[in-house]
Amino acid sequence: MPDFQLIGHRGARGEVPENTIAGFHYARRLGLDAVELDVHMSRDNVPMVIHDATVDRTTTSSGPVADYTARELAEMDARATFPDWPEKVGIPTLDQALDALGDIAFIQIEIKKDTEERMQAALEAVLDIVKQRRLSPRVTISSFEQAVVQEVARLAPEQSRAYIGDFDDPRYLQTALELGCNQVDMSLERTSKEMVDRAHREGLRVVGFQCNSVDTLRRALEWGIDGATSDVPSSILPHLTRT
Repeated sequence: MPDFQLIGHRGARGEVPENTIAGFHYARRLGLDAVELDVHMSRDNVPMVIHDATVDRTTTSSGPVADYTARELAEMDARATFPDWPEKVGIPTLDQALDALGDIAFIQIEIKKDTEERMQAALEAVLDIVKQRRLSPRVTISSFEQAVVQEVARLAPEQSRAYIGDFDDPRYLQTALELGCNQVDMSLERTSKEMVDRAHREGLRVVGFQCNSVDTLRRALEWGIDGATSDVPSSILPHLTRT
């Protein structure tokens, strides 16, 4: 079997409520050793694990994440994408998510787009939690936002960091190198084997997104990608173990 890491995207967002404790427990039960999650800040400056800037899509509530306290977010019903999920799940804090992930080998924490001040606050909070928990060797901090990745380099130069993008243009790779990244996250629909090869020549780990079909898995393996995020890891794992 090739040295390839399947990463549960937001836990396993196509199979269980995304970015929830239930989702992270599910990913671990599948046997995944890697998970990706997203962070926004609550009104009271607690890093919360949620992808969108609003709660509208994933909960039965509405409005910006920034308008709610951590306690209010925790009390929401975050089953909106899986209304038949048998138990209520709320929006977890980053600390709660990390507790659920336990000793999992790899955690990718994505800082989501927000105001400059809130992204800075989110990053500082994440770095502090990672340091307190001594998780740095198992964590990569990522973002689509160049400014966030640049701040990781400034505040915690030894912390693994990744720049996310389509990588359908060489400028993405040049930016990642200027930011001192250890990893690049490339769209499997937009990038190319040539770009993957160039990244590898520069010593970068390459993660693809999203790997939700056997055809996409085959392409990722043929290109020599190091890992890929998946919304539906239970349907990918059997094919990966046969490869």
